[in-house]
Amino acid sequence: MLLYETLSQPLIFLIVLAIGFGCGFLLDARNLVYFLCNKNKVVGILLDVLIGLGLGAVLLLSVLAFNYGELRLYLILSFLFGIFLQRISVGRMIAKLSKRWYTFFKGIVSRLNGKQKKSKESVDC
Repeated sequence: MLLYETLSQPLIFLIVLAIGFGCGFLLDARNLVYFLCNKNKVVGILLDVLIGLGLGAVLLLSVLAFNYGELRLYLILSFLFGIFLQRISVGRMIAKLSKRWYTFFKGIVSRLNGKQKKSKESVDC
């Protein structure tokens, strides 16, 4: 005879996997903020600590909500595997897209700066 807590373990595994997949987007946001802060080491360390605490809290709260507070190894592994899946699938697409956006906007800013320099040179003469 199975207990009620063990009947729903595959469903809990999939839920925690999906939560881990969603938490992978927090890592994308962390990388974006780190990049926008010009890869400052202090900002990087601060973001790492905050994201680590946040992801740990999300894991523990999800285990508390779905698995009656029983933290098991396979739940931790499914959470980490969800983050890993997000990073190798959607995370790579987000990184490529953000790189293209950065290059596009950098080109626009350089063109605008070039026009401003030309207009200042023509006014000075």
